[in-house]
Amino acid sequence: MPRALVDTTVLFAAAYRRDGAHDDALPILRGIDSADLPEAVVLDYVLAETLNGLITHAGHGAAVDFLDRVEGNARFHLDSLTAEAFATAKALFRRFERLSFVDACIVAYMRTEGLGYLYAFDDDFDAVGDVYRLDTATNPYHPG
Repeated sequence: MPRALVDTTVLFAAAYRRDGAHDDALPILRGIDSADLPEAVVLDYVLAETLNGLITHAGHGAAVDFLDRVEGNARFHLDSLTAEAFATAKALFRRFERLSFVDACIVAYMRTEGLGYLYAFDDDFDAVGDVYRLDTATNPYHPG
């Protein structure tokens, strides 16, 4: 089954109703749930960022609820970087001033795993040539 990574900006916005991008993020997560969009890969770093944001803005209960939903959904795959990908992430972080360290980890994972698509609202990824950022509920494997 085709997969795409999902950035914190999409996960947090979908989970937190007060986020300005909530209405844009929700269709992406619903599309993943319904199999209209590719299965989602969520890096452990992205999950940590999302849960920390939810604790701060929505409380511990909301963060735990989100964690339970992600873990219980077979279309969401939690993954970690290999040692090789982590080394790549550090190199990318040093090279691209616009990337946060977590963003560099996402790009490194994508390169290591041969994945090109990322659901994200953060346009800092646009600085990296081989990352195809999607900010709407679009299926890159079945466009149209």
